[in-house]
Amino acid sequence: IKVHDEIRWPQLTSFGPCRHRTHGFLPFEKRKWDLLDEFLTRTKRDWQFYCERLMNSTDQIKRCYSEEVDKPADDHELVEMMLLDGSFMVELFLQYEEGKDFTPPPPWSVQTLIADLLKLENQLPFFVLENLFELSTVGPPIRSLSYLALRFLSQAFRKSPEMVKAQVRKPKHLLDLFRRSLLPATNLDEESHLSKHDRPMHPIQSVKHLRTAGISVRQRTAKSLLEIDFKKFQIPPLALKIPPLAIDDFTNAILVNCVAVEQCFTDESKHFTAYVCFMSCLMKQPEDVGYLRSADIINGFSRDEESFINMLNGIGTKVGSTLRECYLCKQFREIHCYYNSYWASISRSFFQYNHIMLYCSLLQIIVSIVGWRVSGN
Repeated sequence: IKVHDEIRWPQLTSFGPCRHRTHGFLPFEKRKWDLLDEFLTRTKRDWQFYCERLMNSTDQIKRCYSEEVDKPADDHELVEMMLLDGSFMVELFLQYEEGKDFTPPPPWSVQTLIADLLKLENQLPFFVLENLFELSTVGPPIRSLSYLALRFLSQAFRKSPEMVKAQVRKPKHLLDLFRRSLLPATNLDEESHLSKHDRPMHPIQSVKHLRTAGISVRQRTAKSLLEIDFKKFQIPPLALKIPPLAIDDFTNAILVNCVAVEQCFTDESKHFTAYVCFMSCLMKQPEDVGYLRSADIINGFSRDEESFINMLNGIGTKVGSTLRECYLCKQFREIHCYYNSYWASISRSFFQYNHIMLYCSLLQIIVSIVGWRVSGN
């Protein structure tokens, strides 16, 4: 799948062992050490105290990374890396809650830092962050670490979603916490029942073709961008309602990394995978994106909308064949059934007839004007 490097790889800094030896990220290391000093000052405990506590978890930390990851051979080096990166994150979240803004070095922005925090390669085990947070807290914490992390991460959205209020139990890492906070509320029993079936999803048509079949596409106000709705019998009828989606590097990175983490864990729900497959069906050409933009569903700025479409369709093609029953199965099925129905074929014929009549009318006007000018001369 062809995606821009800034979507796949960290741009500002690395966390954890995957890219810790990358020289391009060394200038940001000083900022990490600065926040580590502030973290130690806040907690009134020294470096050695936290290293000793984390040393008991080295085996558990190593099991969180695949064998292909170039982990430090020395346990002390691994613990020091976890302490430096983990304390940076915890202190970053605490300072934001206290009203202190973190400013990355130019030309980078906070959104760039948040995107890097959510790259799959940059993940630290969440229990490491929780251990540091609990050890640094005197008395019972007023807010949970999950709440503080989500509040910081929500800055990246133009309109802060309801993700901060989400109750996510035992996240694996920050990306997992972020992804699960955006999942729509569903009946878990119903979802587990659906997953027992082994039927592939029916592909649906693009926005252009759905409109010719009489299906309108409208913006929907929802708590999560994943909450797509379609009902044949509603007001207005045959309306596909989609929450707004920003086309920018941050959103692209989120979609790619959330799909990637769902593919890594077979026991995880495939909400983002289903969402990307659904949207890739709708957006096949720049014309489809243009209509969604005019309907205020697509917003933001993209350097190259065609590359976004190619990325979306590349992911959809790659993972769509493995997608079975999912949270959007009803929408896939109902749109597919209606588009292939008798009534939809009548609507398409009427749409084509209107276009033919329009072209004939324009041709008649042109012929009349030419005839008038010729007769006048």
